[in-house]
Amino acid sequence: MALGEYLKENNKLRQLKLVKNKITDEGAKALAQALYKNNSIEVLHLSQNLLTEKSIDVFLELFKAKRTIRTIFFNLNSIKLRNAKSKVADIMALGVNISL
Repeated sequence: MALGEYLKENNKLRQLKLVKNKITDEGAKALAQALYKNNSIEVLHLSQNLLTEKSIDVFLELFKAKRTIRTIFFNLNSIKLRNAKSKVADIMALGVNISL
């Protein structure tokens, strides 16, 4: 079973750690689409991947639609804080803790 399908069906998993998986912005987009159907994940670890500011846009839209995820880690990716500062503030305003 693919991860996306698993996340759509599993409503018991509270934390998802996908650290050092070479996830790209496209992979983050697919992950976010799967998380729209998940109602249990509260903490998402996406550190040390290949993500850029585009992924922050994707997750900002997810957080606007769903309030299940409370914390997301984006540490050690290719995200430039100066380019993502306002988006990070928008995510925090939605009550989500974000770590870059």
